[in-house]
Amino acid sequence: MDTRSDDILLQKAREGDKAAFEVFYQRYKSQIFNFTYRFLNSYELAEEITQETFISAYTHLDKYSERGKPLAWFYTIAGNLCKNALKSRNIRAEVSLDAPLKDSDGQLDMLDVLENLKERPEITIRSKELVRKIQEAIDSLPIEYKEILLLCDIQGQTYQDVAHILGLKSATVGSRLFRARKKVGKKLALLYKEKPKKWLSWKDVNLLQKDFPST
Repeated sequence: MDTRSDDILLQKAREGDKAAFEVFYQRYKSQIFNFTYRFLNSYELAEEITQETFISAYTHLDKYSERGKPLAWFYTIAGNLCKNALKSRNIRAEVSLDAPLKDSDGQLDMLDVLENLKERPEITIRSKELVRKIQEAIDSLPIEYKEILLLCDIQGQTYQDVAHILGLKSATVGSRLFRARKKVGKKLALLYKEKPKKWLSWKDVNLLQKDFPST
């Protein structure tokens, strides 16, 4: 396993070391795919955008700035490509709940993306209805809220990192994240006719796992 840091890998790649960029790609391809898939709700397009993200980064390595974390630059590229795709294709694709998702590392099951929703027999980890409604609630968010929710709560990025990725102030990131969580919570509360905090806590529950589990 290559233990070189991300900074070193991209530095070597800028110097023409294609193998170094391949290591970086293998290290983060699933993470970028996860982000684009959740953003677009289309497996085929997410796969396409993921590839396009790394190709674009490779061909513009001369523009890479070492001021932030290397991965942040890739999230910026991926996010912009996703937003362009949504605008140009008006995408509102439905997620298949039964068909397995696949990437180069194996099969991925949408029914496994929820975790830690406890002590409610009618709201369980295997509830297809809940999976669908949560996905719909996230998809209903304005793009600027959805992107921050995905980056912070799904990808596990800090406010500071997301601020760097999106070119915003940390306070703005925090404010939009709060509103995004509130909107999703309200939509689900209306569905189940109860206050969201009784069964959904954004601080205690990872709504969707950071990485797809393999099956």
